[in-house]
Amino acid sequence: MPEKKSSILKILDYGIYVFIIIFLLSISNSIFVNQVGYYGALILILIKAVVTKENQFSKTGLEFALTWYVLAEILSTLFSQEKSLSFHNLLKHTLLIPIIYTVVASVKDYKNAKTVFKIYIGGTLVTVLIYLYFSFHFYLNNLYGITESGPSVFQYPITASEIISFTVIFLFAFLINEKTSIKNKIFLFIGFTLSSLALFSTYKRTGWMGAAFGILLILIIKKQWKVLLAGVALLVIFFITQKNISEVNIISINPISDKLVETLKTEGKAFNAFPLGDELIISDYNKGLLIYKDSSLIKQFELPSAATKFFHWKANYYLCSLMDSRYILFHSDNDNLNEVDELYSPGFTTSDAIANGYFYILDKDSGLTIFTNPENLKQKVYYPDFNSYTNIYVDTTYLLVANPMGDYKIFKLKNNLPVKSAFVKDSSESSFIYYYDHNIFSVKENVLNIFKVDSSGVSYLQTIPAIKSILQIVYENGKYFVSSSDGNVYVIKKNDKGIYQIINKITLNYFPKSISVSGNLLYATRVESKQSRLLAIFDPYHPSNFTRLSLWRAGIKIFEHHPIVGVGDIDLAELYKQYKEPYHKEIQGHLHNNFIHVLATLGLFGLLAVIYLFYKIIVIDLGIYNQVKDRAFISSYALGALAAFCGFIISGLTELNFWDHEIATLIWFTFGLNVAFFRSIKQEGKIN
Repeated sequence: MPEKKSSILKILDYGIYVFIIIFLLSISNSIFVNQVGYYGALILILIKAVVTKENQFSKTGLEFALTWYVLAEILSTLFSQEKSLSFHNLLKHTLLIPIIYTVVASVKDYKNAKTVFKIYIGGTLVTVLIYLYFSFHFYLNNLYGITESGPSVFQYPITASEIISFTVIFLFAFLINEKTSIKNKIFLFIGFTLSSLALFSTYKRTGWMGAAFGILLILIIKKQWKVLLAGVALLVIFFITQKNISEVNIISINPISDKLVETLKTEGKAFNAFPLGDELIISDYNKGLLIYKDSSLIKQFELPSAATKFFHWKANYYLCSLMDSRYILFHSDNDNLNEVDELYSPGFTTSDAIANGYFYILDKDSGLTIFTNPENLKQKVYYPDFNSYTNIYVDTTYLLVANPMGDYKIFKLKNNLPVKSAFVKDSSESSFIYYYDHNIFSVKENVLNIFKVDSSGVSYLQTIPAIKSILQIVYENGKYFVSSSDGNVYVIKKNDKGIYQIINKITLNYFPKSISVSGNLLYATRVESKQSRLLAIFDPYHPSNFTRLSLWRAGIKIFEHHPIVGVGDIDLAELYKQYKEPYHKEIQGHLHNNFIHVLATLGLFGLLAVIYLFYKIIVIDLGIYNQVKDRAFISSYALGALAAFCGFIISGLTELNFWDHEIATLIWFTFGLNVAFFRSIKQEGKIN
């Protein structure tokens, strides 16, 4: 029997080891595989406890803090109006906590702990290389400037940035702290450089902030003042040398030779330019509406939110769209532009169109709103069935709506309103679609296809392969002006044989924020804010900042109505709709801040529990580092674990990362391994 028991234990230990390796290699790339590794190891450890009749788990010092946190989850669930959803999320979050004890129980000794860490870092570096590969192709296709985000490979870029930030911080801790061979230093430097490049390639500030704070903390703890000062100096030089560009280039269009007539520079971000008589109206985002005449700024309208586009509605009425999805109505009287009113649709606005004197606003969640009269904004028609679409185009005969997959529907207009049933639907999976004057321009597989719409449906006309990544198309005087991410504007016109062809290519050498055409003049706005991705965190007009501020204000209001135990661990999308301003359209289920979200969902009791939990992790990590700081390897890991957790807290000021499955897994794993490292050398009698 003892031999049989010994064989069973060997099999269990081998199985635990295999599942732990699976867990380690998938931390950065697959939730499903990672869960297989974690739960597989946990179940086998529990079986081992039954076989040996011994407790396989030991205390870590977090027991009271974890109990308080779980109790807060339970209480919020009991008092929640959505108990089933809250209970589901309670299980999802609390079932990850045993990762701490699973890691501690799986690590046999100091050597084994080192192996566990090396496998984790090795697996993450492989993920980093894969991400860099996709990021390089993302860069080649000029997608960073369009999306303001890196590619989604294994998970959302914002999650990828925080996962990679842990790797960056750990490798930096070893690079700074470890006294090792030149060969190992070179390896650490290469790993740190590659992971830093991958982190930068995510183009997400949450991960950047977390990594920067973790690195800063390491330098302070290690008293690396020279390195710290050098880093600050490089940062200052970067900000000084990288100037923002905001301008409107006015180009005279000529098939033989295009000519730059004038460049108007602005202090903000020139999103759009609209020629109106002898004036030029620039929607300057941060600075409102700027009115230029004869190259001079003659008037400026300060608006309640950032201006994105100015356009004509009907007669002497004009509209300015704002970043928060409101529209400001203007009236021109004797060449004087005056603000009249504001309007907005009920849902999350994604597109709009002007045709036939009507103003069409498309919301992807609540459908289509049509304003019929600028002199009476109460005259409007709703079509709630038009939800799930993000783009709208209208001409005198048809209305086209498209969704992000490139599927579109075309509706015939009757009295300028869409007929209920669409007569054509296409699943083209286009990356870009535009419709005007019975012509559909669709980009599929980097080829521009042109279709004709008539009463019989949609028919293929031709292909123009020379134009690939399209940013915008505008129609003016029988010509289509197509801006592309290759830095050119192509002019397309139908010839005498009815074939569309490129008659001109205007070289900009940058991709414009927008283009507009009047007569023989092209107005191309250029915005290149190289500083803003780092400094935009302080810009209240930045779309993501604006959304976060709105979410945080709503979160505080939710807390005020549910102060003790919150509303439960639930998705807050429906509640947010009740507490937000009506023109704040982006609906999200979480509040992009660990502390505010916990305050709203778990109340003050839960917030105090989470703060205490974070405090205890920092205290334990710091205590471990102070006791092992003179020992090789383990001191570097302990320093990295402390800095990575503090970096996570900083990232959590703008993101709900505590309840992100991948990030929570990293938190519990890195803390558990830190405890396991410490226990291993303590058991060997190498420290008191």
